[in-house]
Amino acid sequence: MPHALAPRPLGARPPARLVARRTLGALPILALAVALGARPAAAQRLSAALVTARADSLTRGGELQRAERLLFALSRREPKDPVARLALGRHLAARGALRVGAVLMEEARFFGGDAREVARELAPVYERLGDYKALDALPETPLTRPERARARWLRGNAPAVTGPDSVVLPFAPREGAALGAVRIVIGGDTLEAGIDPAVRGLELDPWWLRRKESRVFPQGSLDPREAVGVTGTVRLGELTMRNVPTRYRKQADRRTARIGLDLFAGVVPTFDPVAGRLVVRVTTARGLSGRAARGERVPTLVTPAGVHVVASDGLWPLASANGRAIVGGGWMTVNAPRGELIVERRALERVGQK
Repeated sequence: MPHALAPRPLGARPPARLVARRTLGALPILALAVALGARPAAAQRLSAALVTARADSLTRGGELQRAERLLFALSRREPKDPVARLALGRHLAARGALRVGAVLMEEARFFGGDAREVARELAPVYERLGDYKALDALPETPLTRPERARARWLRGNAPAVTGPDSVVLPFAPREGAALGAVRIVIGGDTLEAGIDPAVRGLELDPWWLRRKESRVFPQGSLDPREAVGVTGTVRLGELTMRNVPTRYRKQADRRTARIGLDLFAGVVPTFDPVAGRLVVRVTTARGLSGRAARGERVPTLVTPAGVHVVASDGLWPLASANGRAIVGGGWMTVNAPRGELIVERRALERVGQK
């Protein structure tokens, strides 16, 4: 079943008459349910479903503020409705408010929401939060047995990042890598890692299943279709990441990898392809400063398909040509907790002049 917030394929807008037919056809349903003597709770659930479907449509069209106002209004009107709670929680988590979103989705389950549906939405949020205790205990979990075994192990061996407050790394465009590539070190090996907003965590070639740096679940598995892992130590310059969740997929060779933007959770990365560098700052209570705080804000939304940028004409994968055109070709800071990219104003101006 496609995720409610998954963007349509490029150019796949439904004809106006179809939209009208769907909208007009949906309106009498609630009245019919009431006329036939449906229980108030059933009518309430139907009403909530119609409102959340409208909010999802607005979100796909890039109208985040309207969608958010609609979902907040629904939750205020129906504070114990599980459909309303789940929709608002999912939306806020996709916008970067992970903890608030998780609590709302937990409330949806408490108020009688479908536990399997809630778990499907909650699992990736717990992963992004690094809350492996909650992930392991999730009712009706969508995790495979290897994934659950890994979550159980990570409960007592949580991922962590250590190093100085700021690190500057060489960064360069690379064919096949959406944002470019950096060098990472695992054990005694240096790998070129392409940064891809459609990827979650770290992806290594199946060759790494045999390496001592990899803790594999199930233990001893060499089948990349079922195995998941944890890489003990990954170094990015002076930064050290420990116990990094890992998947194994065929790469160009064993010394290449792919990493997602979620790997930078807890730090703030600024990509500067013109200067050829990646600046990684450890998140502080003071927040961002300097040019990273003065750039243009571009809203983002995280879906199962990866990070998307929000434009007036809808959602575009950050990895796509349109997504990269929206943020321009200058420097870009990923401010994940705020659900935004901060980009160079001049880059946006150049895009507007084309």
